[in-house]
Amino acid sequence: MNRNDDPITKAFLACRNGLVRSILRMSIRPADVDDILQETLLRVLKGNDKKRIQSPQGYLFVVSRNLVLEKLSQRSREISAEIDESQADVDAVPIDQQLHDAQKLERFSEALLTLSADKRRAILLRKFCGFSQNEIARKMGVSVSSVEKYIASGLRECRRHLITQGYEFEDSTEECPARGLQQTGEQGGDV
Repeated sequence: MNRNDDPITKAFLACRNGLVRSILRMSIRPADVDDILQETLLRVLKGNDKKRIQSPQGYLFVVSRNLVLEKLSQRSREISAEIDESQADVDAVPIDQQLHDAQKLERFSEALLTLSADKRRAILLRKFCGFSQNEIARKMGVSVSSVEKYIASGLRECRRHLITQGYEFEDSTEECPARGLQQTGEQGGDV
């Protein structure tokens, strides 16, 4: 039997767009969607070879969800490992500086809560989730220009909030309290 005539392949092609939307809703980077779709199809085809699948579309969604959860779990483990590695660097920082940085981050979190939902979401997706501005624009359903404005004006508002709380900034690059993250000109840039 030709694989294109296979009921699994037909079901996959019929619900592909729905699978993509489902995967993206689970906070997966758009660049990872094709890999997850491919792995989903392969696993479902293998499963069907062992035992005929009664509801191919439903099974495709279950497998894709499980793959997303695996990917998110893997990403979480990687982040935990990076945090553990950086802990040695933190131990080298004097305790008073650690306390100051922790308080500054807490005040920054408070400042984020004062922003509009769009500005807050754009900043969190960019600075803490690592999404590019293009990815954020697609996720929020707005233009890249709007995302740039949300991030820039949101960080300015946060900076002003921190200044009113007594925190100072050494230069005009408007550094974000999360070390190394700057409002503009981030290293690596957006693609």
